[in-house]
Amino acid sequence: MISILVSLVLVFSLQLLFYSWWWIIVIPLALGFIEKDSVAKAAGGNGLGIFLLWFGMSVYQWLNGGEIIVTRVSEVMGIGSGFVLALATGIIGFLVAALAGYAGFSLRKVVIKEYQIS
Repeated sequence: MISILVSLVLVFSLQLLFYSWWWIIVIPLALGFIEKDSVAKAAGGNGLGIFLLWFGMSVYQWLNGGEIIVTRVSEVMGIGSGFVLALATGIIGFLVAALAGYAGFSLRKVVIKEYQIS
């Protein structure tokens, strides 16, 4: 739950300040590197946070003045619905962020060797 909120808030604020989409890679990579518990928390938490952010922002922009462009883009893509286009946007964000979180978690395992003394 914490990783979901942290990734959502950090990426949202950085996208407002610098307006770049690639924050969904940088922040989950760093948060995945910090995560020590499991790969599910690193990948799933970051992915779900970004899904909620991008899906929520897509629906918000669709409902607040973007109906025409969302409808036209969804028709060009053959989707037919603005909601499905917003859902596809969220799923793409989820996949990218989950992959970045997994890469960060794996990078930690490679860089920081944690030995167990038995």
